[in-house]
Amino acid sequence: MNFQQNFRTLSRLIWGLVLFSSLILLTSRTVFFLNIVEWPQLAERWSDVYRAFFIGFRFDLKIMAIGFAPLFLVGLLCACYDKSFKIYASLSRYYSLFIMFLVVSFSIGNYYYYATYGTYFDMFVFGLVDDDTSAVLINIWEDFPIVRAFIAVIISTWLANRVYKKMLTSAMGWQWPQRHWLKTTAMVLITITLYFVIARGSVGTFPLRRLHANVSDYVVLNMVAPNPFIALSWASGDYKRQAKLKPISDDEYQKVMLELIGQPKPFYTTPKNQYLAEHKPNVVVTLMEGMGTNVMVEDDPIHNDLLGELRQPFEEDFVFTRFVSETSGTASSLVAMLFNSRVGTISHSNFQRVKLPYTSIKPYKDNGYETTFIMSANGMWRNLANYMPLQGFDRFVDENLLMKEFPESKPFVGVWGVPDEFAFKYAEKILKESDKPQMIYILTATNHPPFKVPGNYEPLPVKPSDRLEKLSGSLSEQNIPLLGTYQYANNSLGHFIGQIKSSDLKDKTVIAATGDHRLRYLDANQPKDFAMTNGVPFYLYVPKPILDHVEHVFDDQRIGSHRDVFPTIYQYSLSDTEYVSLGGENLLSPDGVSNVGYHGSRVITEKGAFDTARPNVLYPWDEDGFHNIMETQNNPNADIAQKYSILQDAYIRDQVLRAN
Repeated sequence: MNFQQNFRTLSRLIWGLVLFSSLILLTSRTVFFLNIVEWPQLAERWSDVYRAFFIGFRFDLKIMAIGFAPLFLVGLLCACYDKSFKIYASLSRYYSLFIMFLVVSFSIGNYYYYATYGTYFDMFVFGLVDDDTSAVLINIWEDFPIVRAFIAVIISTWLANRVYKKMLTSAMGWQWPQRHWLKTTAMVLITITLYFVIARGSVGTFPLRRLHANVSDYVVLNMVAPNPFIALSWASGDYKRQAKLKPISDDEYQKVMLELIGQPKPFYTTPKNQYLAEHKPNVVVTLMEGMGTNVMVEDDPIHNDLLGELRQPFEEDFVFTRFVSETSGTASSLVAMLFNSRVGTISHSNFQRVKLPYTSIKPYKDNGYETTFIMSANGMWRNLANYMPLQGFDRFVDENLLMKEFPESKPFVGVWGVPDEFAFKYAEKILKESDKPQMIYILTATNHPPFKVPGNYEPLPVKPSDRLEKLSGSLSEQNIPLLGTYQYANNSLGHFIGQIKSSDLKDKTVIAATGDHRLRYLDANQPKDFAMTNGVPFYLYVPKPILDHVEHVFDDQRIGSHRDVFPTIYQYSLSDTEYVSLGGENLLSPDGVSNVGYHGSRVITEKGAFDTARPNVLYPWDEDGFHNIMETQNNPNADIAQKYSILQDAYIRDQVLRAN
């Protein structure tokens, strides 16, 4: 037994592994940086670049120290016996091989995740489990260079393992002079302490943590700092926290409401309107998959037609373009709009059997409306087939019923269900056949990766611009099907609107549509596009007879977000009816609006836009009122995002408590 010899060999092996794997992460960070950065933006930010890499390397050391901690602890035990230490050293190759495999594969995965979502791994990565897993895997296979990435992972891992094998062979042959046992004991304690400090990431009061990753007002650098493992740990925490709701007392609830909205409860009432009371209009609200402003700005009716039959409604009716989605995920935007919920997983969480007292469709149920939820995908996605009827929808329709109703759709069923046009056809069928006022909510899915234009549709001309080629980067080969699918979805919506407006439903149907989130696959951190990165249009058709009986003012420069959709629609469809709003307003109000567009990570106001992770830094609007200028300012409304989050949290906690 020679503990001294074995321990000194062990310590050098472990430190070598931690440093070597951290250098691999540093290399991947450098490649990531070189692929996503805009060099002109670095002119006055080289100190930020240094911080991004310095903090990033500290994250690397931290996560690798944690990763190799089991190997270190087992090695300490085995160092007491030569035979067990030799076995340990031999087996350590397989552990290090596994860690190296994870380091390389997760680094590559993080790059393509950024290319798709515009951020490092976040809680939406758990969509692999929450969504249709087979569909997500098909997306990954069809949209990303899986084979090349796998080969790169294997080669890189093999090379890394060869390096460790040589390191191990050399280390096992090293001989060290004997030391006094006190020195050895001191070295063991110092090594363990130092290892703990590195794994903690700091010697200060707080360990190295999330806030340290915010190193610059240039968002891209904040994407560079975390490694994929630390990002996943944050994502996991976010994901778990969103499904945990603590009870809230009436006093605390009313205190939050009074402070943030000026009244003890978030209830409002639409004005009495005799016309609406006697002529209850149908209401159709559509949440369009990927209907992002980041692509709609590419529209050119001659060379790159992205609207199709939606062009005429966009020209004739109300369209708000300074508008953002609530979140970057379909499910979370959906439940935020329908249930004012900040819990994106509520439909398939431990609250999935809780019937909420108030929802966005309740005002229509209270007025005798028949309610229908239609989706072109499978109803078991996020458990919606069970959750939506529980929350008050009288009828639930998904791809299965649509295929029965329209057998011609079957040959064109894709990864995410039947083409959108059949969802709209079913909605039209309900409207034409019903003798009761209808409230229909439609969730589309065709404009979802893998992008594929349905075979029964002949696309109008599309042409990727230089801007789009730049934004899509290594995924630019997807641009033609991306534009074609985007056009198809808009055309399907436009055709539906056209059918309604050319029928006797024209004067008795309100139609609203917005995107669930920006179109992914495009760089979300272009500096001039900062303000509208998460932009989605909000389209609204209100029949002329209703407009003649309800005051309204249309200003296309007004700012809003998903929380404004239903509060706007209520004013033009319901008389003297109570509804819930967490700051949402009527965007056609003659009295004006507060002009705030809330997105979970990026908020827009009259002054400009800011990242919720750096709320004090404001990017002012450019002259066009759409893009923003590079020179940042101090944000006078830095706390509005935090206040809204507190408001959402208090509301859904109260809802769940009252339901139980």
